[in-house]
Amino acid sequence: MRDFRVPLRRRESYAPGLFSIGFDAPDLASSILPGQFAMLGVPDRSRPFLRRAFSVADADPSAGTIEFLVKTVGVGTSCLEGLAPGDAVDILAPLGNRFGTDGLPRGGRVAIVAGGVGVAPFPLLLRELRERGVAADLFFGGRTAADLEYRRKVSPLVGRTGGDDLAATDDGSFGEKGRVTELLVRRLEAGARYARVFACGPTPMFRALAPIVERFSLAAEFSTEAAMGCGFGVCLACVLPRPEGGYLVSCKEGPILPPDRVAWDKC
Repeated sequence: MRDFRVPLRRRESYAPGLFSIGFDAPDLASSILPGQFAMLGVPDRSRPFLRRAFSVADADPSAGTIEFLVKTVGVGTSCLEGLAPGDAVDILAPLGNRFGTDGLPRGGRVAIVAGGVGVAPFPLLLRELRERGVAADLFFGGRTAADLEYRRKVSPLVGRTGGDDLAATDDGSFGEKGRVTELLVRRLEAGARYARVFACGPTPMFRALAPIVERFSLAAEFSTEAAMGCGFGVCLACVLPRPEGGYLVSCKEGPILPPDRVAWDKC
Protein backbone atom coordinates (compact mmCIF):
# COMPACT_ATOMS: atom_id res chain seq x y z
CA MET A 1 0.00 0.00 0.00
CA ARG A 2 1.03 3.60 -0.64
CA ASP A 3 -0.24 7.03 0.28
CA PHE A 4 -1.28 9.16 -2.71
CA ARG A 5 -2.42 12.78 -2.90
CA VAL A 6 -4.46 13.01 -6.07
CA PRO A 7 -6.63 15.69 -7.75
CA LEU A 8 -10.31 15.32 -8.53
CA ARG A 9 -10.90 15.07 -12.25
CA ARG A 10 -14.68 14.67 -12.39
CA ARG A 11 -17.81 14.14 -10.37
CA GLU A 12 -21.07 12.70 -11.64
CA SER A 13 -24.37 12.86 -9.78
CA TYR A 14 -26.78 9.93 -10.02
CA ALA A 15 -29.38 10.92 -7.41
CA PRO A 16 -29.52 13.41 -4.51
CA GLY A 17 -26.65 12.40 -2.24
CA LEU A 18 -25.43 9.65 -4.59
CA PHE A 19 -22.47 10.47 -6.80
CA SER A 20 -19.20 9.17 -8.21
CA ILE A 21 -15.83 10.90 -8.02
CA GLY A 22 -12.93 10.23 -10.35
CA PHE A 23 -9.29 11.06 -9.59
CA ASP A 24 -6.07 11.24 -11.57
CA ALA A 25 -4.08 8.38 -10.07
CA PRO A 26 -2.15 6.57 -12.82
CA ASP A 27 -0.06 4.34 -10.52
CA LEU A 28 -3.12 3.16 -8.67
CA ALA A 29 -5.26 2.81 -11.80
CA SER A 30 -2.77 0.36 -13.26
CA SER A 31 -2.44 -1.77 -10.12
CA ILE A 32 -5.85 -1.92 -8.41
CA LEU A 33 -7.67 -5.27 -8.43
CA PRO A 34 -11.43 -5.93 -8.34
CA GLY A 35 -12.69 -5.82 -4.76
CA GLN A 36 -9.83 -3.87 -3.24
CA PHE A 37 -10.54 -0.67 -1.33
CA ALA A 38 -8.95 2.63 -0.34
CA MET A 39 -9.04 4.98 2.64
CA LEU A 40 -9.97 8.52 1.54
CA GLY A 41 -9.41 11.74 3.43
CA VAL A 42 -9.68 15.43 2.55
CA PRO A 43 -6.46 17.26 3.55
CA ASP A 44 -6.35 20.12 6.05
CA ARG A 45 -9.66 19.31 7.77
CA SER A 46 -10.06 18.59 11.46
CA ARG A 47 -13.35 16.77 10.81
CA PRO A 48 -13.52 13.98 10.07
CA PHE A 49 -10.27 13.10 11.79
CA LEU A 50 -10.09 9.60 10.32
CA ARG A 51 -10.25 8.65 6.65
CA ARG A 52 -13.20 6.73 5.24
CA ALA A 53 -13.08 3.36 3.48
CA PHE A 54 -14.44 3.08 -0.06
CA SER A 55 -14.37 0.24 -2.56
CA VAL A 56 -12.64 1.16 -5.78
CA ALA A 57 -15.54 1.11 -8.23
CA ASP A 58 -13.65 1.40 -11.49
CA ALA A 59 -10.24 2.14 -12.97
CA ASP A 60 -9.01 3.20 -16.40
CA PRO A 61 -5.28 2.48 -16.73
CA SER A 62 -5.10 4.17 -20.14
CA ALA A 63 -6.51 7.42 -18.74
CA GLY A 64 -4.82 6.99 -15.36
CA THR A 65 -8.07 7.46 -13.40
CA ILE A 66 -9.87 5.67 -10.59
CA GLU A 67 -13.48 6.06 -9.51
CA PHE A 68 -15.41 5.73 -6.25
CA LEU A 69 -19.14 5.63 -5.59
CA VAL A 70 -20.23 7.75 -2.61
CA LYS A 71 -23.48 8.18 -0.72
CA THR A 72 -23.67 11.26 1.50
CA VAL A 73 -24.44 10.14 5.05
CA GLY A 74 -22.25 12.28 7.33
CA VAL A 75 -19.35 14.69 7.69
CA GLY A 76 -16.79 12.63 5.78
CA THR A 77 -18.95 11.97 2.73
CA SER A 78 -20.20 15.57 2.77
CA CYS A 79 -16.58 16.70 2.45
CA LEU A 80 -16.20 14.53 -0.63
CA GLU A 81 -19.43 15.86 -2.09
CA GLY A 82 -18.13 19.41 -1.71
CA LEU A 83 -14.96 18.83 -3.71
CA ALA A 84 -14.39 20.82 -6.90
CA PRO A 85 -12.33 19.67 -9.89
CA GLY A 86 -8.64 20.04 -9.03
CA ASP A 87 -9.17 19.66 -5.27
CA ALA A 88 -6.86 17.10 -3.68
CA VAL A 89 -7.71 13.98 -1.70
CA ASP A 90 -5.38 11.70 0.25
CA ILE A 91 -5.78 8.05 -0.72
CA LEU A 92 -4.20 5.11 1.08
CA ALA A 93 -4.35 2.12 -1.30
CA PRO A 94 -4.51 -0.56 -2.51
CA LEU A 95 -5.94 -2.27 0.57
CA GLY A 96 -7.50 -5.66 1.17
CA ASN A 97 -7.82 -8.73 -1.00
CA ARG A 98 -9.65 -9.16 -4.29
CA PHE A 99 -12.61 -11.03 -5.77
CA GLY A 100 -11.42 -14.40 -7.03
CA THR A 101 -11.90 -15.09 -10.73
CA ASP A 102 -9.33 -17.84 -11.22
CA GLY A 103 -10.95 -21.12 -12.15
CA LEU A 104 -14.09 -19.58 -13.63
CA PRO A 105 -14.82 -21.41 -16.89
CA ARG A 106 -14.90 -19.46 -20.12
CA GLY A 107 -18.52 -19.41 -21.20
CA GLY A 108 -19.63 -19.86 -17.60
CA ARG A 109 -21.97 -17.67 -15.58
CA VAL A 110 -21.79 -15.98 -12.18
CA ALA A 111 -24.26 -14.05 -10.04
CA ILE A 112 -23.55 -10.62 -8.59
CA VAL A 113 -25.78 -9.57 -5.68
CA ALA A 114 -25.62 -5.90 -4.72
CA GLY A 115 -27.51 -3.94 -2.09
CA GLY A 116 -27.61 -0.15 -2.53
CA VAL A 117 -24.11 1.35 -2.60
CA GLY A 118 -22.87 -2.22 -2.27
CA VAL A 119 -22.84 -2.15 -6.06
CA ALA A 120 -19.67 -0.01 -5.83
CA PRO A 121 -16.96 -2.66 -6.37
CA PHE A 122 -18.61 -4.34 -9.34
CA PRO A 123 -17.79 -2.23 -12.44
CA LEU A 124 -14.13 -3.24 -12.16
CA LEU A 125 -15.09 -6.89 -11.61
CA LEU A 126 -17.49 -6.84 -14.57
CA ARG A 127 -14.73 -5.62 -16.86
CA GLU A 128 -12.51 -8.52 -15.80
CA LEU A 129 -15.34 -11.04 -16.19
CA ARG A 130 -15.95 -9.85 -19.72
CA GLU A 131 -12.27 -10.31 -20.58
CA ARG A 132 -12.46 -13.85 -19.20
CA GLY A 133 -15.59 -14.67 -21.24
CA VAL A 134 -17.78 -15.10 -18.14
CA ALA A 135 -21.40 -13.88 -18.13
CA ALA A 136 -22.63 -12.09 -15.01
CA ASP A 137 -26.25 -11.78 -13.89
CA LEU A 138 -26.69 -8.71 -11.67
CA PHE A 139 -29.24 -8.81 -8.85
CA PHE A 140 -29.44 -5.19 -7.68
CA GLY A 141 -31.60 -4.18 -4.74
CA GLY A 142 -32.42 -1.03 -2.78
CA ARG A 143 -35.09 0.70 -0.78
CA THR A 144 -36.25 2.93 -3.65
CA ALA A 145 -35.45 3.59 -7.31
CA ALA A 146 -33.05 6.36 -6.28
CA ASP A 147 -30.82 3.76 -4.58
CA LEU A 148 -30.36 2.03 -7.94
CA GLU A 149 -29.42 5.02 -10.09
CA TYR A 150 -25.82 3.83 -10.43
CA ARG A 151 -27.26 1.19 -12.76
CA ARG A 152 -26.71 3.76 -15.52
CA LYS A 153 -23.02 2.91 -15.13
CA VAL A 154 -23.32 -0.76 -14.24
CA SER A 155 -26.09 -2.09 -16.53
CA PRO A 156 -24.14 -1.61 -19.80
CA LEU A 157 -21.20 -3.49 -18.27
CA VAL A 158 -23.52 -6.37 -17.34
CA GLY A 159 -24.84 -6.45 -20.90
CA ARG A 160 -21.34 -6.65 -22.33
CA THR A 161 -20.70 -9.86 -20.38
CA GLY A 162 -23.87 -11.39 -21.83
CA GLY A 163 -25.57 -11.40 -18.44
CA ASP A 164 -29.04 -10.38 -17.26
CA ASP A 165 -29.86 -7.24 -15.29
CA LEU A 166 -32.45 -7.76 -12.52
CA ALA A 167 -33.61 -5.29 -9.89
CA ALA A 168 -35.82 -5.13 -6.81
CA THR A 169 -36.86 -2.31 -4.49
CA ASP A 170 -38.58 -2.42 -1.13
CA ASP A 171 -41.28 0.01 -2.29
CA GLY A 172 -41.65 -1.34 -5.84
CA SER A 173 -40.60 1.96 -7.43
CA PHE A 174 -38.20 0.12 -9.76
CA GLY A 175 -37.95 -3.52 -10.75
CA GLU A 176 -39.83 -6.04 -8.67
CA LYS A 177 -41.20 -5.22 -5.26
CA GLY A 178 -39.36 -7.08 -2.54
CA ARG A 179 -35.86 -8.12 -1.61
CA VAL A 180 -33.08 -8.78 -4.04
CA THR A 181 -32.30 -12.11 -2.39
CA GLU A 182 -35.82 -13.26 -3.30
CA LEU A 183 -35.02 -12.59 -6.96
CA LEU A 184 -31.96 -14.80 -6.69
CA VAL A 185 -33.89 -17.63 -5.05
CA ARG A 186 -36.53 -17.61 -7.80
CA ARG A 187 -33.80 -17.79 -10.45
CA LEU A 188 -32.11 -20.67 -8.68
CA GLU A 189 -35.36 -22.56 -8.15
CA ALA A 190 -36.07 -22.13 -11.88
CA GLY A 191 -32.83 -23.95 -12.65
CA ALA A 192 -30.18 -21.22 -12.91
CA ARG A 193 -26.69 -22.41 -12.01
CA TYR A 194 -23.76 -20.20 -11.14
CA ALA A 195 -20.06 -20.96 -10.92
CA ARG A 196 -19.75 -18.33 -8.18
CA VAL A 197 -21.76 -15.69 -6.32
CA PHE A 198 -20.18 -12.31 -5.64
CA ALA A 199 -21.97 -10.04 -3.17
CA CYS A 200 -21.64 -6.69 -1.47
CA GLY A 201 -24.21 -4.87 0.62
CA PRO A 202 -25.49 -4.31 4.14
CA THR A 203 -25.26 -6.96 6.85
CA PRO A 204 -29.00 -7.87 6.73
CA MET A 205 -28.55 -8.79 3.06
CA PHE A 206 -25.60 -11.05 3.92
CA ARG A 207 -27.62 -12.58 6.74
CA ALA A 208 -30.31 -13.54 4.23
CA LEU A 209 -27.92 -14.52 1.45
CA ALA A 210 -25.59 -16.83 3.40
CA PRO A 211 -28.18 -19.62 3.91
CA ILE A 212 -29.25 -19.31 0.26
CA VAL A 213 -25.79 -20.03 -1.12
CA GLU A 214 -25.45 -22.87 1.39
CA ARG A 215 -28.82 -24.34 0.38
CA PHE A 216 -27.86 -24.36 -3.31
CA SER A 217 -24.22 -25.38 -2.68
CA LEU A 218 -22.85 -22.27 -4.36
CA ALA A 219 -19.31 -20.98 -4.00
CA ALA A 220 -19.57 -17.39 -2.82
CA GLU A 221 -17.51 -14.36 -1.89
CA PHE A 222 -18.94 -11.51 0.21
CA SER A 223 -17.35 -8.06 0.26
CA THR A 224 -17.98 -7.03 3.85
CA GLU A 225 -18.88 -3.47 4.80
CA ALA A 226 -17.57 -3.36 8.37
CA ALA A 227 -16.71 0.14 9.58
CA MET A 228 -12.97 0.80 9.36
CA GLY A 229 -10.80 3.32 11.12
CA CYS A 230 -7.38 2.57 9.63
CA GLY A 231 -7.81 0.02 6.83
CA PHE A 232 -4.74 -2.09 7.64
CA GLY A 233 -5.45 -3.97 10.86
CA VAL A 234 -4.28 -1.64 13.63
CA CYS A 235 -7.45 -0.11 15.07
CA LEU A 236 -9.52 -3.35 15.11
CA ALA A 237 -12.71 -1.43 14.42
CA CYS A 238 -13.79 -3.80 11.64
CA VAL A 239 -13.80 -7.14 13.46
CA LEU A 240 -16.45 -9.72 12.55
CA PRO A 241 -17.47 -12.74 14.68
CA ARG A 242 -16.31 -16.19 13.59
CA PRO A 243 -18.69 -19.18 13.78
CA GLU A 244 -16.15 -21.08 15.92
CA GLY A 245 -15.72 -18.12 18.28
CA GLY A 246 -13.43 -15.13 18.34
CA TYR A 247 -13.15 -12.53 15.64
CA LEU A 248 -11.52 -11.90 12.28
CA VAL A 249 -10.23 -8.52 11.11
CA SER A 250 -12.03 -7.81 7.87
CA CYS A 251 -9.58 -5.23 6.48
CA LYS A 252 -6.64 -7.64 6.90
CA GLU A 253 -8.31 -10.99 6.18
CA GLY A 254 -10.79 -9.52 3.71
CA PRO A 255 -12.77 -7.52 2.93
CA ILE A 256 -13.65 -10.37 0.51
CA LEU A 257 -14.61 -13.42 2.59
CA PRO A 258 -16.40 -16.74 2.07
CA PRO A 259 -19.75 -16.46 3.87
CA ASP A 260 -19.06 -19.43 6.13
CA ARG A 261 -16.18 -17.59 7.80
CA VAL A 262 -18.58 -15.13 9.49
CA ALA A 263 -21.29 -15.73 12.09
CA TRP A 264 -23.85 -13.49 10.41
CA ASP A 265 -26.47 -14.06 13.10
CA LYS A 266 -24.10 -12.39 15.60
CA CYS A 267 -23.31 -9.34 13.45
